[in-house]
Amino acid sequence: MINDYAGHNDAILLVVIPAVQAAEVASSRAIRLAKDIDSDGSRTIGILSKIDQAEGDAKTIACVQALLSNKGPKNLPDIEWVALVGQSVAIASAQSGSVGSENSLETAWQAEAETLKSILTGAPHSKLGRVSLVSAIAKQIRKRMKVRLPNLLTGLQGKSQMVQAELARLGESMVQSPEGTRAVALELCREFEDKFLAHITSGEVGG
Repeated sequence: MINDYAGHNDAILLVVIPAVQAAEVASSRAIRLAKDIDSDGSRTIGILSKIDQAEGDAKTIACVQALLSNKGPKNLPDIEWVALVGQSVAIASAQSGSVGSENSLETAWQAEAETLKSILTGAPHSKLGRVSLVSAIAKQIRKRMKVRLPNLLTGLQGKSQMVQAELARLGESMVQSPEGTRAVALELCREFEDKFLAHITSGEVGG
């Protein structure tokens, strides 16, 4: 079932490794599975979780910081890593006592980032917390869109040419009015939406 979803070349793989297992990350079953599906690691994000539970374990912290600094084992896929604590909302509520407020989520994430900075003093701040995870996922989405857009635009251009040819065959008088122009534009928008959704759903690269 995993392969059914992750096998699509647009799927982003999130590999979650508890911090206490950071020293053996290269032999992790999750990493091996991700490597089989995404051999170059171009669409895989590694998540080192429960960092707070490893606080005080110098060896584990050193391994975590090495991964976050791109200094992990050589046989490890070249993937981006981020670090998370176990319960950011719990940390925020303990500090602010305002879980029910509108800003509770933002407060929680800020509290998580500060906690991670205090534990992982040698790690890049850009790799710490859920904000960093969201940024990493967004970057992957942008990367996949850059791959897809040329094919989508090519397909749309081809459809536009087909519409123009059909109009020429039927007579272009129908688009001389604003209503006719809007109808053609709406049809093109629908075609683009259908093609875009088909690409995203099927995972196929071809136009």
